[in-house]
Amino acid sequence: MISTKTKLIAIAIFVALLSIAGIVASKLEAIEVGGSCANASQHDSCSGRDAACISSDAGNYCSISCQAPADCPGNMKCQDIESETYSAKDGTKTKTEHVKMCVKP
Repeated sequence: MISTKTKLIAIAIFVALLSIAGIVASKLEAIEVGGSCANASQHDSCSGRDAACISSDAGNYCSISCQAPADCPGNMKCQDIESETYSAKDGTKTKTEHVKMCVKP
């Protein structure tokens, strides 16, 4: 017969494996900086530090926060942009702030 301690250890290992699988799956699905994203609500799909899906004349793409040009990959540049937050409840704008993000030229 299997002891209670052994059962608890088996359950803990199973939960840990599921957690690891979830983390790996989310990393595999993550959109790289500069990659196309559907809209700003898809920010969780973007990878990187303070990642967000931003909209511009260049279309919607994933970006990351930056402090200097060296923080941005490839031909992207670090620039001040206006970030707007909207209420999920009624769609009204709740906040506007300026942040530095890597943007496409």
